[in-house]
Amino acid sequence: MSISHKPCTRGPLDRTSPIACLGLACLLSVPVSELPFAAVADAAQIEEYETPSPDSSPTDLAFDSQGNLWFTMMNANKIGRLVPAKAKAGRSDGITEYTVPTPNSNPHYLTFDTQDRVWFTERLGNKIGMLDPKTGQFEEYPIPTPESEPHHLAFDSQGTLWFLEFAANKVGRLNPQTGKFHEDPIPTPGGHPHDLAIDAQGRLWFTMGGLFFARMPTNRVGVLDPATGTIREFQIPPDDSVPHGTLAIDEYVVPSKRSQPHDLAVDASRNVVWFTTHRGNSIGRLDLGKAKPGTSKGMREFPVPCERCNPHSIVLDSEGNVWFTEMGLFFRKQFTNKIGRLTP
Repeated sequence: MSISHKPCTRGPLDRTSPIACLGLACLLSVPVSELPFAAVADAAQIEEYETPSPDSSPTDLAFDSQGNLWFTMMNANKIGRLVPAKAKAGRSDGITEYTVPTPNSNPHYLTFDTQDRVWFTERLGNKIGMLDPKTGQFEEYPIPTPESEPHHLAFDSQGTLWFLEFAANKVGRLNPQTGKFHEDPIPTPGGHPHDLAIDAQGRLWFTMGGLFFARMPTNRVGVLDPATGTIREFQIPPDDSVPHGTLAIDEYVVPSKRSQPHDLAVDASRNVVWFTTHRGNSIGRLDLGKAKPGTSKGMREFPVPCERCNPHSIVLDSEGNVWFTEMGLFFRKQFTNKIGRLTP
């Protein structure tokens, strides 16, 4: 079906639109205020599913090994599970919610261990949480540094859970067996680490975007070697790039003005990168077979039906369908309660 574009209005945040991916080594990072293009409407089938809790503000999402879609709900203080086979557009069928024990904890990012237990960061609760789907029970681990504002997290091959402390400017790790933490300060003051990835050598790579919402970018990428505990930092272009992804090499221009790309997923089988845009209120697609660095060639955008729903995180299922959370204007207290799916 054809979907008309409904622009989203946001306040003054960062000037740039950063997206990066490790698998295909690409980066979208361009001052959006300098883009003269309008959003490109395209034909697409987008369905939206509503969480049982109103104003839940779905944030991060990921599939477990059984094909269930799990997501965090910052404003509802819950973890959600969506079973795709039971989901119905415009309804809450197939969605189960689990309330986080700590009130107003703001569950933010999530990942899974080898037993499909859901691990997540509590942005305001200052904890690492774990939900066991088999029992519905939670465990929570308080982070040693107060008000650290934990962000992205991931397990390494040894079962250690790594996470970033945005406000405390640290890299943290948790041993799930002992419950013990270790924290490494980042050398650059005000780096404010955001996203992370672990390479084949077990090194932790992370982005340092600074206080992007206050127009105080850091535009660095850091790497921590667990074997030595040393952290190295690399400056990346442009000067105000505010990296949210991981490693930057090539740059591509997003067509729409003030689009603010935020998260991405790579479909390697189709040589395509999908991404969410904040102000653009759309899902973007970059065809790497047609793309040309420094231009918007190979780019298309698919407007989200819900006005100002602010698509946030994105993930692909096994069939190449694009799933995303619609966070709303969370920091302006304008929430939504939708999970979206785009069928290419």
